[in-house]
Amino acid sequence: MVVNKIGRKNALLLGGVLVLGLLPIALQGNARILNVLIAALMWGVLASAWDLCMGYARVFSFGHLAFFTIGAYTAGLTARQLGIPPLAAIPLGGVTAAIFGLLIGLLCLRLRGVYIAMVTFGLHMVLQTVIIWGRDITGGKTGVTGFAPLQIGQYIFSPSYPFFSYYIALGIFILLLFIIYRIINSPIGLAFVALRDSEPYAKSLGVNEYKYKLIVFGISAFIAGLIGAVYIHFYGIISPVTLDIPIFLMVLIMFMLGGLGRFPGAVIGAFVITFVTEALRPLLLWRFVALGAIVVAVTVFIPGGLMSIPERVRPFIRRAFGRRHVEEEVS
Repeated sequence: MVVNKIGRKNALLLGGVLVLGLLPIALQGNARILNVLIAALMWGVLASAWDLCMGYARVFSFGHLAFFTIGAYTAGLTARQLGIPPLAAIPLGGVTAAIFGLLIGLLCLRLRGVYIAMVTFGLHMVLQTVIIWGRDITGGKTGVTGFAPLQIGQYIFSPSYPFFSYYIALGIFILLLFIIYRIINSPIGLAFVALRDSEPYAKSLGVNEYKYKLIVFGISAFIAGLIGAVYIHFYGIISPVTLDIPIFLMVLIMFMLGGLGRFPGAVIGAFVITFVTEALRPLLLWRFVALGAIVVAVTVFIPGGLMSIPERVRPFIRRAFGRRHVEEEVS
């Protein structure tokens, strides 16, 4: 039964990747929709990295948008100042974010719950202030523009070339999601879940809480910083606006909507929220009110997120088909 369940899940994941691969052809290269899809792929990776920390390890970090921004600024400014290609600067953005993640993890070793949230959100707030104050380097409130786009062979990763850019983004998305998936289904992921579900029992088996807290901070911050570096070399601009509360809440809503600790729920939530936000763009700031209403509705009616819907529907289907089968036998 477990093997069949794993096999079905892998088949569904492969089917999802196949659908994503065929979308540009089905959309006939529609530039606007492809650019929205590229944004959804990048937000999906960030939301999944955040979910790895909050959903699986149950470490209440509110600093992942800060790690994303650190990775973006590091990659962009390094590429510009040192003249290195974006392809070499992007991993550096991930490494820098991971270092900050480990430092924050060290500060949070003895903390729990809301106290970790306060420390990590403190990084978020301090970073925005530092960026604004360091305007000679960071561009201050207006940010920095004109970063060189990522180029792979003859293909340029830019909103101006959405068809080719989509496949580059999809490749990065698949690679990073595969890493997250492997971590979840590895001994490290098992330790995260054990500490989350039964901390005393996990500790009695020798699971080191401090070690795995550092690991989850380091890995999730690295992935967040890496996708932040990809983001800056796609859009060519970065500013402290990425740390504003509406964007913070938007990403938080993504993995909450998909289902906390339910891979790939964060990705599904990212796609839903990205497209809903785009559709509600004419409402300006009121679209965030609409998003809030969606979250309240999901929390009340589907507390496990969108990934819990099959589990909720399955008993009704079984009862319906079981009753039909009995009626056919009687007749």
